[in-house]
Amino acid sequence: MKPSPADEVRDMYDETAETYAQMMDTEIGLPVYADVLSRLQQRIANMGGPVIDTACGSGHMLSMYRENCDSDRPLVGVDISSRMVAIAEGKFGSNAQLVVGDMRVLDGVETSSCAAVLNFFALHHLDSVEAMRAFREWYRVLAPGGQLVVAIWEGRGAIDYGDESEIVALMYTSAELESWAKVAGFEINSCKVEPVEDFPMDAVYLEASKLAT
Repeated sequence: MKPSPADEVRDMYDETAETYAQMMDTEIGLPVYADVLSRLQQRIANMGGPVIDTACGSGHMLSMYRENCDSDRPLVGVDISSRMVAIAEGKFGSNAQLVVGDMRVLDGVETSSCAAVLNFFALHHLDSVEAMRAFREWYRVLAPGGQLVVAIWEGRGAIDYGDESEIVALMYTSAELESWAKVAGFEINSCKVEPVEDFPMDAVYLEASKLAT
């Protein structure tokens, strides 16, 4: 089974951007996000370079990082949906670099230039080969000692969107997530499966490091 092509995914997020942003107004308050970002801030406190969210959506995760963790850190957001990027720009103005782009090919981001890479709930739009490609790209842009934080929907097979969408997206296991990170060169800090209240899927949160050389 293959996930839907990128142009169909882009169109879906363009069409649902406003609804998604409203959902994230509530979702971003979940304690797990504050915990993950707090640990990230501690790990990169002595590093320079931006935090880059490679599937930034409506900008909520980067906004939370700036408000709760580090108001001075440069921020970069990349998303496939121009409408999502426009909504994110409304949160930051000129205080972050927000671009339409592909999580697998971070054009314009210099090698070994970033303190941290984020990717929350976007890998389900890639097959395993393209997911591995993304991990290698994230490794490339991170500085030695840089941090990776990835969240996915846990399981096997296709996500059931019901009547909400005809998009095909895939769940992966925590073991698959760890494997991609290790093959790309990362050291795993933690990889935890977390239940999501009133939701049919669990989430996996991976935190990993690019070893200093």
